[in-house]
Order: sequence, then C-alpha cells, then structure tokens
Amino acid sequence: MIAIRPVLIAVLLGLTLVLATQFPQVLATDLKPDAEASRQAPAAQLEAPWAEVRFRTDDGMLAYASLGEGPVLVVVPGGPGGSGFSMRHAFRPLAQHHTVVILDNIGRGRSSRLSDPERYTLARDVQDLERLRLHLGLKTMAVYGHSYGGLVAQAYAAQHPQALSHLILGNTLHGARSWQAQIDFFNDWLRRHDPERWQTLMELREQGKLSGSPEAQGLLGEAIKPLYWANRARPTAKSAPSASPNDQLNLQVYLAMLGPDPEWRGGGTLRDVELLPRLKAVAAPTLLLTGRFDPVAPPSVMNEMQRAINPAVLSRAQVFEHSAHRPFTEEPQAWLQTVSQFLAR
Repeated sequence: MIAIRPVLIAVLLGLTLVLATQFPQVLATDLKPDAEASRQAPAAQLEAPWAEVRFRTDDGMLAYASLGEGPVLVVVPGGPGGSGFSMRHAFRPLAQHHTVVILDNIGRGRSSRLSDPERYTLARDVQDLERLRLHLGLKTMAVYGHSYGGLVAQAYAAQHPQALSHLILGNTLHGARSWQAQIDFFNDWLRRHDPERWQTLMELREQGKLSGSPEAQGLLGEAIKPLYWANRARPTAKSAPSASPNDQLNLQVYLAMLGPDPEWRGGGTLRDVELLPRLKAVAAPTLLLTGRFDPVAPPSVMNEMQRAINPAVLSRAQVFEHSAHRPFTEEPQAWLQTVSQFLAR
C-alpha cells in the first residue's frame, strides 16, 4: 500500500519490487515499458545505459542512476524500502528532454544500509534528497515522488520550498491516516473476496505471526498484487527483475517504517506522520496524479492533498481513467504527455 505497507500498500505510498512471492514488492513497481511509449524516445536514447553513481554522505554511500540531458527530474521510488531500479523502464522516455535521476534512498538499492533500523525515517529520507541536490550542484530541481516516494517529495517541498522548480505527486498518500485507510480497504477486500486466504491469515495471527512475518507476507502477496492494476483479471506484465539482490524490497526498511504488523495496523517511524498541514508551505507548481482504480491512493486522497496546497500556488490534478497504481505503465502515452507538458511550464 504506498505504500504505509508494501503490499497492502506497499505507496506507499507503493508500492512492485523484485520478489514475486512477497507482498511488499507490489508497490515498488518493476515494470515493463509500453512499446508505443518507448518508441517516442530516440533509438539512441532507448539503447543508452543508465549511469550509476554513488557519493559519500554522513549516512554512507548514496546511490542514483541518471539518463538524458536537460533540466533535472529527480524520481523518488515507492516502498518504503524500494529500489529505484524498478522505475527505470517507465521513466526512460522522459530522458529525451530531461536528465532523469532516480534515487536510491539510504537502505535501498545500491545505497548503504544503516546499522540502526530506527533511523529509517521520513525526515532522514528528506535529507537524502537535499544531499542529492547539493551533490548535483543545482539551485532548483523538479521532483517526482511515486507512492511512498510521494511522502518524501511532500515533506521535502514543505521543508525546502525554494529548492523545487516543479513537484509531481504520483499515486501517493499524505500520512498515517490515509495509509491506514488503504490497509483497511485491502483487508476488507480479502475478507470478502478470498475468505479461504483470510481464514488462513486469521489462523496465523492466532499463532502470533503478524502480517510482517514471512508466512503472512507470502500468503498476502499473490492475493493482493492484481489490485494494483485496473484490469485485475489480466495484470500488465512486468519486466525481468534486477539480477542484483540489492534491488529487492528491503524488508528491514519496510518494517522499521511501518511496524511489525504493516498490513494490519500502521506503526513504525511513519506512525505519526501527517503531511496535509505542511502542504501550505509548498511553493512550486504541483501536479497530482492517480488512477481511477488505485486502491492505494484513490482520487479522494489526491483531492485532499490538492485542497491543502495554498490556492496561490499553481496546482493541477489528473485522474487516469484506465489505470490503478501505475498509470505510467497502464496509460504510458497519456502519462508521458501529461508529465512532459507540466515540466515544460
């Protein structure tokens, strides 16, 4: 749920990561690019490899991948705990006119891990984004936060309003309250539509095995993944997963930020996070996106965020009518056009 969970969220605020048997992976979005959308980028760009960079910070080595030339667009993936590798296919077409930079927050992907899991917090993830801006030598940058990454983007925009040229909040939530709502939705769906699996889950809970346990994660993963697609009967195919184990969803980060029972009751370091009151500080033009059938970040949640933004700030909200949690995969041409036009302002 976006993501405060990886499956039942996962946004996260998300989150489709590499382990097909685990629920958290649903949010991080390791996706297959649409052929027509890919053809919109030059052949040379389609073949170009992503440049992988790591630089030193107080929390260890911070990694990112970059592609293209032009104004910088930083992408913050979902999870929490997701690698940026899963976003590369979908965001490649934007590299035709932008330098696309996909961040691996500390604890994720090719970045360093922390010895103390309690230090995996939203505030610390915001520090990564500011460290990246300074490393790139930028006065301002555009930021796209997907699923859980949208929480990082919101918090960064409120804390560093003058550092952003554009803010894009894609299929995201605004804090613990909306995260719990998506958890409740998934559980209600499971109870009503898959009572056999629900009964097994209840038996696991009676044995003291919470939803963060390997048994529960394995049970829930395959049941929930189809809900992240508009066409639940025929989910869109994903690309081949990364060969690197570092690109799998980091469950230590996930459980540290969401608690030991992430598909039942949100906890962890995100338990008291509420970002709606902070959105008044956003100064950059803002684009809010979601899918009509997104169970993680439905249109009602997107509308709450737009209403919280200062009316003096340019904001636009769009619902993709044939998408759920990943419009960049289900409606890639419409998504690419919407994002490109916004960034050109």
